[in-house]
Amino acid sequence: MADLVFAFDAALDRPIPVPPGAPDAVAEAVARAPFEALRAAATVARQTKAAALVLFGNTLDPVRASPAQAAAVRELIIALAADGCSTIWVADEPADVANLARALSEPAGLSFVTPVSPLRFDLRGLSLELCSARGPAFATAGHLPPSFASAHTSLLPAQRRIMIGWDDAWSALHGEPVAPVGLQSPVPGSGWPAHGTFFVWGSRRLQPLAAGVHQVPALQPRGPREPAAGACAVATLTNLAGAAPPLTSIAQAAGDPRADWREVPTHHVAWKTLSITSLAGGDEELATTIWTALEGMSVDSQGPLQIVRCAVDCGGSISRRVHVSEITAETMAKVRELCDPRMLRAWCQEIEADRIESPSTLVRNASAVKAGGAASFASGVAELVLAMEQSEQSSLARESGWLALELLEST
Repeated sequence: MADLVFAFDAALDRPIPVPPGAPDAVAEAVARAPFEALRAAATVARQTKAAALVLFGNTLDPVRASPAQAAAVRELIIALAADGCSTIWVADEPADVANLARALSEPAGLSFVTPVSPLRFDLRGLSLELCSARGPAFATAGHLPPSFASAHTSLLPAQRRIMIGWDDAWSALHGEPVAPVGLQSPVPGSGWPAHGTFFVWGSRRLQPLAAGVHQVPALQPRGPREPAAGACAVATLTNLAGAAPPLTSIAQAAGDPRADWREVPTHHVAWKTLSITSLAGGDEELATTIWTALEGMSVDSQGPLQIVRCAVDCGGSISRRVHVSEITAETMAKVRELCDPRMLRAWCQEIEADRIESPSTLVRNASAVKAGGAASFASGVAELVLAMEQSEQSSLARESGWLALELLEST
């Protein structure tokens, strides 16, 4: 049993870019992934007998969406209502509510929450209030919106109050998360609210959050830069307190049916980096090595499609890194000749020299040559990169260092 299922950022009207050269089977799986992830969240709500499925973030833009997308969402909402599960849609503006209701033809079982209109309802004997943390007052001053009961003096305060918010770590152009400027905090600046109020926060990037804030990943990642796999969140409110326990893994949650909060995977496409080592040889040898590694991957035949980036460890050899870049097209062609996407749930999208290969080998090799040689210069770059990494938790310095050395080698 569950009370609510939270589904963040379905983004049904924002297609995932199809990998270049992908066969029809892969392209179709990528195109279906956003809605299949939403359908998976609805299935979780149905199987756990949840009282409501809460949609927030970028779910469906009625201006961008096609009639077929709107019709599919309407059918999903009606099917949930037939099973006793309502759908609660958290919208940014009251105008969005009118547009969405018109696009979806006001299906039974659909309710809305906006920054100025919280939703108050009875949930299996529990008085619950859902509020949006997207309002301008909350974003600028950290003030919670007024309670629904404050405008209806005949009502007692709700026993549980859920604040729902999300950041805008999203690039509409590329469909990838970006680091936003001035990210608003999901916790009010005036301090932690009263007992019975807690936060649900949606984001496509990892970020530090205050204790008691439940972060929800997107239902379906949009590219390899997103740090988390897609999932919905299942909550049992009758056991939740003001300070919530940390998120548990799906394996832990499955073993403990009393878990108050757990994540259930929903993604249908995943991005994976496959690391291999290739110190010599041409495209034939490299293609064989990559194909052997692909065959050795433990891929569930019923699981999500794996879009693979092959990162080639060149043992610190700059000339080998340049050579790998030169034979990438031929190697990819040979790998795809061997690949049958109908039989293997993994598709090789990219082959490149490993961007985050350790440069420490360059420092060791420099001692074998006289000062001022190419190895000495490469060693200096490597030492600079390693020094920068001690103060910055980022791979950008390492990627930049390899790029500079490869450009110098190829000229």
